[in-house]
Amino acid sequence: MAKSKVKSSDVFDLGVKDEVLCLTPLLPLTLKNAAEYDKYLDVDKITSKSDRIVLDMARVKIYDSFLVIFLKSLKESCKEKNTILEEKGISDRMESFISALTPSVDSQEPERPRAGFFHHWVSNIGIAFKLILKDTKSFIEFFGLLLLKFMNLLIRPWDMRWKDFPFHFLRSGVNALPISFLIVFLIGIITGYQGALQLAQFGADIYIADLIGISITRELAPLMTAILVAGRSGSAFAAEIGTMKVSEEIDALDSMGFDPIKFLVLPRVASVMIAMPILVIFADIAGIGGGLIAALGTLDITLTGYLNELNRALSYWDLFTGLGKSVVFGFLIATVGCFRGLQVKGGAESVGRFTTASVVSGVLLIILSDAVFTFIFQVIGI
Repeated sequence: MAKSKVKSSDVFDLGVKDEVLCLTPLLPLTLKNAAEYDKYLDVDKITSKSDRIVLDMARVKIYDSFLVIFLKSLKESCKEKNTILEEKGISDRMESFISALTPSVDSQEPERPRAGFFHHWVSNIGIAFKLILKDTKSFIEFFGLLLLKFMNLLIRPWDMRWKDFPFHFLRSGVNALPISFLIVFLIGIITGYQGALQLAQFGADIYIADLIGISITRELAPLMTAILVAGRSGSAFAAEIGTMKVSEEIDALDSMGFDPIKFLVLPRVASVMIAMPILVIFADIAGIGGGLIAALGTLDITLTGYLNELNRALSYWDLFTGLGKSVVFGFLIATVGCFRGLQVKGGAESVGRFTTASVVSGVLLIILSDAVFTFIFQVIGI
């Protein structure tokens, strides 16, 4: 059959051949002519008699990105009206242009099924474990670096900023004495009272001195003092250094050629290491005194009998093991506090978060190292 004209305009050349609508764009398919083409993108506006359209692109020589929009809109309109759309006259260059601007189906990421509660729970455990391993690695590196700096002090003692040592020793040691004395004194009273109730059942009243003396000097005094110092000094170190990190004071020290480890960390660590044994000595006296008060108030013993039994039961090893552990505890407390402070990034929220982490990490390391010491002392018979 001969081709018959249906409708023509300045935008499209329309004709019907064998009941098929032939559609030929006349204007360049550019954004400049987008408004003109939008008037005819609805299939009903083009024709309502044909269920098949042939789009002839042979006369289109000028086009831009609107070409892709035009083809997509026309396809969607035909799909809604159940009209078949065929394309012809598309050159290789035009085909490449359309392919470059049209995302392929393969490139689109398929929608993943939503994970369940168990998947998220296991995933969170894995993420937390990964963060713990990364944090442990960083702490071990910092720990090793700090040990090297301390060993270097034996050769070059002037490398440390000694003028800061008295200030940190006063704040970490002397200022912590009242609370440490009070806490361990109360611990001694509680331990003595609880022990007295049990020993009185067997007529072993005098052995309350053994219980108080050994438990206070070997475990309770160094452990409780270390926990208190971790809450006071460890958190203070983390907050101070963290604030300096946020305000870029540590970067300024680096730019001036100062080593932040020697300038900030070493005086704090050294002051806590030296202050801890002194605090533990006073804590031993307070704890034994608290146990004595509990024993005299609940058991049928005398002051002389308590002191004589304490002298017999308590050895120098008991005293020195507690003092030795306190030095290690002090080193761990100050190291963790400074390490957490140097980890601070961002603003005030980060300072608070790492300050809390310094206390938690410090207490954890204190108890862990105390358990290790207990095992070692048992093996070597101390």
